[in-house]
Amino acid sequence: MNLDQLQIWNLQAFSLDLLVFVGLLISLKFLKGILSSVQSQAELVDKNNAAFGTSLGGGILAVGIMLTGVASGDFADSLVEEVTAMIVFGILGLALVLAGRLLQDKLVLRQVDIHGELAKDNLACALLDVGHMLAVGLVVRSAMIWIPNSEFNIIPILVAAFFLSQVVLIIASMYRMQLFKMRNREQGTNLQGAILQGNTALALRYAAFIIGIALAVTAASNVVVFDFQNAWLSAAKWSGLALLFAPAYAIIVMLMRKIVLNGVDVAEEVDRQGNIGIAAVEGAIFIATGLVVTALI
Repeated sequence: MNLDQLQIWNLQAFSLDLLVFVGLLISLKFLKGILSSVQSQAELVDKNNAAFGTSLGGGILAVGIMLTGVASGDFADSLVEEVTAMIVFGILGLALVLAGRLLQDKLVLRQVDIHGELAKDNLACALLDVGHMLAVGLVVRSAMIWIPNSEFNIIPILVAAFFLSQVVLIIASMYRMQLFKMRNREQGTNLQGAILQGNTALALRYAAFIIGIALAVTAASNVVVFDFQNAWLSAAKWSGLALLFAPAYAIIVMLMRKIVLNGVDVAEEVDRQGNIGIAAVEGAIFIATGLVVTALI
């Protein structure tokens, strides 16, 4: 089979983009180690730290999801432009993924030292970390696809859309924390304390809900058309619509859960007994509903 010049050029662009992707994953591996004050290789191989490995795996998946937004569309006009765009937007996306989880840690989960708990092999904290990173990766991806332009002048709008959407994710996290508090008032416990105690089932359900909310934010971007002439107004509209979509999504999944898990006291099973099976079913409902809503809209 003969390859024409266009096919060869596309293959070269593809190969270079793939190298950038590998570079970002290597950078993430070292960044995770630095942020947790550990050596990544030692945690994975010598200490068999499942929590650190789970968190790193979630970060890799989040970066991959985010990069699908960077790589969507046609190649640039030259290899230099293609690689430059991939590097700049890839690094920006990686920074936004880490920034998004940092906002969650500092503004919502203030009692939980995620990095410290990862070093202690707390799998529940790792699942929380994975949920946050995947949610941010989904939002960043939707923002990159939402803005139909890969020019560098869209970066401020991209960052603004990211931070506006983070407001929705933070509100959703606070909602889950208050809901846990209401369900467990008699026990006098809170969600952060349960996570620190290693309730993996609770963390799994929490992470799935945050991912579902991120999908609802993505669905909102499908409704608002980006207008280059009114870029900031478009970002505000997306954020406002996401604020409406998030509670609507929460109501839908509540109804879905009551139907599928009819007769099951999820608060007792997940919050207090740590039933991973029930948490997995509930989490699947959260994510599946988010996917279906996004596809329909």
